[in-house]
Amino acid sequence: MKNIVNIAYSYHNSNKGITRIWTTLPMDHPDVTCTHSPEEKTIDDGNNELFYFTLKENEQFQMNYSIDTYKQNEQKMLTDKEKAFYLRSGTLVVVDEQMRNLAHEITAGAVTTMEKAKAIFNYTVTQYKYVYPPKGRGTKSFLQAKQGDCGEYSFLFSSLCRSIGIPCRTLIGSWANGKMGAHVWNELYDEQAGWVPVDCSLASLQKKKKFQFLFSNIRTLKWTAYFGQLEGQRVVFSYDAELYLSPKYNDLDKLTIVNSPYPPIASFQIDGEPFYWGYEAVDGCAPYLQPVYMQFDQENLSLKPNKNEHNYLGKWKITETGAQGVFLKLKNWSYAAFFVFFTLSLLLSSPLVSALAAGSIIVTCISYIARKERILLFTFVTLYFLLFFMSNVIKLV
Repeated sequence: MKNIVNIAYSYHNSNKGITRIWTTLPMDHPDVTCTHSPEEKTIDDGNNELFYFTLKENEQFQMNYSIDTYKQNEQKMLTDKEKAFYLRSGTLVVVDEQMRNLAHEITAGAVTTMEKAKAIFNYTVTQYKYVYPPKGRGTKSFLQAKQGDCGEYSFLFSSLCRSIGIPCRTLIGSWANGKMGAHVWNELYDEQAGWVPVDCSLASLQKKKKFQFLFSNIRTLKWTAYFGQLEGQRVVFSYDAELYLSPKYNDLDKLTIVNSPYPPIASFQIDGEPFYWGYEAVDGCAPYLQPVYMQFDQENLSLKPNKNEHNYLGKWKITETGAQGVFLKLKNWSYAAFFVFFTLSLLLSSPLVSALAAGSIIVTCISYIARKERILLFTFVTLYFLLFFMSNVIKLV
């Protein structure tokens, strides 16, 4: 069953000089409307399509397209290139002796690929704490700090799987409703099942903070279900982190950056060193494409750094269509109406206003149920307010 969403992405070059941009957005698909044509296109060994273009000062890039939400890829065979790509070691996803020893310790007694991956999933979910934002990014930082966000959970899961020969990739994407809902998760490869979805960070939150998503627009599952199953409310921007950038990314020297009049923002560290987004790459690769990576002109180092996140990621908004979109709007409108009528009921003590407040929250709960979000909870709440609604209707009669 398809669940089509509309994606609107934009990036405004508010920087000095030319800003070079790499992206995995589907710029050459026939249904896409885009202000720019790519200047170069490359396909890596993981089948990611990367597009490159440049923006002049104050130039605006805009793109709109529709896409189905994430579905499991049941690809039963990998080419040698694909297998090597998803077993490789990198700066963020490290495969070395330490990781191999840890992975073998975690999977002791497990036989099949799925048994081993499940043991790694349980370890990652239970032994680490979700904290955003992390001070450092990458496997080694996560192992040391024992805490991090969705990216760090996924990097560690990839590292451990790859360390024992299980092809694994980090999926960079977004929740499929709202603005700037960045999220990261995994897929491991099994010859019988294909690419199997895994979300360690969301599993950790569901296990340790059960009410985190209580009133969100995201369907949630039991924490153990996030090994092999997802809720179908996310989109993929790129398959894996550390994607090689072409044309070549020319890093600025660290000393040049640090000694500039206005050193740029380093929002996190890699290998214990500040990483300057937009001025350096990770061994020629973007740390991750969500959904872009850029290179700013050196001229910007003479200006105070732009702290707006849109300068580093751009902006995106994802709108659900069909019944999902209708019930989301209905939920938002009825929830707002509830607060209005509830406030009035406190002031007026009117059965009519109280009935309208109850009716509004009933519609809100029905919308949650229709979207398959915490069905049991909101069924109970619906029944409770239905009784309250009927009692006030009887007063009016």
